[in-house]
Amino acid sequence: MKGRNMNDFWDEQLPGEYRYRVVTPVAFERHTEPSARAVRIIGFDSSGAKCFECHSFVLQEECFDIDEFPILFDVYYERVFSWRLRHGQWIKLKSFSDRLDRCNSHLKTMPIEFTETV
Repeated sequence: MKGRNMNDFWDEQLPGEYRYRVVTPVAFERHTEPSARAVRIIGFDSSGAKCFECHSFVLQEECFDIDEFPILFDVYYERVFSWRLRHGQWIKLKSFSDRLDRCNSHLKTMPIEFTETV
């Protein structure tokens, strides 16, 4: 997400069957929280209403290296995309990894969820 053009990014994860059923954002806001390694991007339609949201964050845990020096390990990553459908309902796509501290960390993507709000 960092340094990317939001006009190209906002629909990158959108499942193809919804591509023409969502509201296209015309403006974006980006918020960051460096201490949580978190990013939140909000997209707005031509009337100023929210029509897209994406957030991601990483949780870290303090551990000790082989020499007993404290270090931070990433242990959980989450990314959620939400798009507003033209009729007002939202679709949400959540991906996460809770095994970042292991060699075989995998990003899991949940099934699409329909909601009334973001």
